Amino acid sequence: MTARGVAPGIAGLMAATLLVVVAPGSVTATPTTVSPDATPTTAQVPWRWWDGAAHQITNGLADPPGINRDDCRPSAHHPVPVILVHGTGLNGGISWATFGAALAAEGYCVWAPTVGAPPGLGSTGGFDSLTGASAPQLAAEIDRVRALTGAPEVDLVGHSQGAIIASYVTATTRRDAVRTVVTLGVDPARSGEGPPEFVTEAFGVLSAETAQRDAEATLAWLGDEGVPFARGVRYVAVVSDYDELTGPVTAPVVPDFVDLRVVRLQDGCEVDRSGHLTVLASPRAVDLVTDALGGTHAVAGGAASAPPRCVPADGIVGVLAPVPPR
Repeated sequence: MTARGVAPGIAGLMAATLLVVVAPGSVTATPTTVSPDATPTTAQVPWRWWDGAAHQITNGLADPPGINRDDCRPSAHHPVPVILVHGTGLNGGISWATFGAALAAEGYCVWAPTVGAPPGLGSTGGFDSLTGASAPQLAAEIDRVRALTGAPEVDLVGHSQGAIIASYVTATTRRDAVRTVVTLGVDPARSGEGPPEFVTEAFGVLSAETAQRDAEATLAWLGDEGVPFARGVRYVAVVSDYDELTGPVTAPVVPDFVDLRVVRLQDGCEVDRSGHLTVLASPRAVDLVTDALGGTHAVAGGAASAPPRCVPADGIVGVLAPVPPR
């Protein structure tokens, strides 16, 4: 999240998250229960954006099925592990129930750590220092997953502040360890501004010295070329015109060495009006991200053999109709 002065909006979104966890059932069918030790099938992917929070509340903060399986080993078909990075005030399990299950069903090994959780806030991440907590924690997870799997590179998928953290770590310390960075809920033209100021202003978690260090690190991140993108890394930004924080996004002008593609969620599917949080359970967003990672439906050149699904969705409830298989 890079918008300034949006603390009230985020507070409202977080409150909505807590309220919707106990809301009536989704408009889509409830997926079959999945054992935590089992890999979800395509039919078991949950399509309610609050399913991760509901699962943690009812399962002692345990992660939803499909993510953080340290026994997973990448296949020849999907040799690159995927690490999902959550946004402000969330954690890996709350954010990534849909994406984790969908990618696991595709055959990916998927991890979703919680980063930037200050002491005393338990599993609530994204409120601590970029340089002192979130970035080194993500870098350590990249190293750990590579050691576990033997994979030379990982792919990163970041949402909101998680997109900023993923991009920052890639550009500053792990560019040789990351193949692709896919972002959701962020304007790639502004991601170099770093985490939003409201994180420290509204919650008072960081000292003035730490906040200043983070700000200086953000400036250094842009480097001599003035862009937050690393050479040799692929970037795909999935954006929505209905994102409450970014609004409509256009592809920024970048140097020739930057491999960046901006994909508008509404291109070919105007009825998907997913917002900043509901994009976390958008079938179309899932398909676009899966294709960006080289999923089952992706073919040479970044195209897809089957088009991304188009399911009506709004910024509050999320999907408004049954979700078909792709």
